[in-house]
Amino acid sequence: MAGRKLFTNQSAYALAVTLQIRHSDNPNNLAGTKQFTLAPSESQWQDYGNDSDIYLNGFKLIASQNGALIAQQDIVVVRGSPLDNQLNMFNAVDFIGENLGYSISTRQV
Repeated sequence: MAGRKLFTNQSAYALAVTLQIRHSDNPNNLAGTKQFTLAPSESQWQDYGNDSDIYLNGFKLIASQNGALIAQQDIVVVRGSPLDNQLNMFNAVDFIGENLGYSISTRQV
């Protein structure tokens, strides 16, 4: 079964999200990407990967806010790192707007 997570935009701006999907369990291997958009305060379940590529390797966010284009990319480089654990140990990811950037919070739903 492919990976599946609930993504929530906890900001006042629309987000274009690109997920980076890991091939097997090595963060150096990329299996592909998944793109979607989230309106402000919107939540969506997203399926990604396939039966063997179920881990996320990172994400890229793009938002237009206050006359500026904000782009942020967070990528896992070491398996078991805090970002790796956040993205792959829980089934919900919240994107939280902070000044001119974003952070994530994860939880189990």
